[in-house]
Amino acid sequence: MHPSAERALDLISSQQSPAKLLDASREAWDEHGYPLTYACFMALVAFGDNFGGQGSDGEPLQVVIPRPPSEVIILAGRRRGEEALDMLNSLFTRVREADLARTQELAPGPSLADLDKNYKGNAAYLMAYIVGSGVATLVEEGQDGEGVLDSVGQFLEELSG
Repeated sequence: MHPSAERALDLISSQQSPAKLLDASREAWDEHGYPLTYACFMALVAFGDNFGGQGSDGEPLQVVIPRPPSEVIILAGRRRGEEALDMLNSLFTRVREADLARTQELAPGPSLADLDKNYKGNAAYLMAYIVGSGVATLVEEGQDGEGVLDSVGQFLEELSG
């Protein structure tokens, strides 16, 4: 597995407090840069794919990024945290729409490179928190959160190859 993908998986599965996760995410971004942001985003997409399931007519369910608690966002900076989350939501939604339309072309909007350039380790932090807390919630609900985490890890492994 690519070192940045491995580090993203570590951040997602670490179960650290939000403040420690933010510090670890910033440190990891300083070490890996854009590849970490890419790996975290791909982990978010893989989590959405695993968690989304199928709708009643066999179509994939629309997966929406769960909003982290305000105190988690504020750690990244009140304004910057909200901006990063908005940009992340926009990108994730456009990627999902392109996937549903079976096209490689995204609707206009900010790119992953823009998210990385503007928010660096804060973006990685938000993505790691969202996936990590999503997996923890699945486990709390008695679902196979660990299986979803394994699928995310396998997806990152395949991306690295």
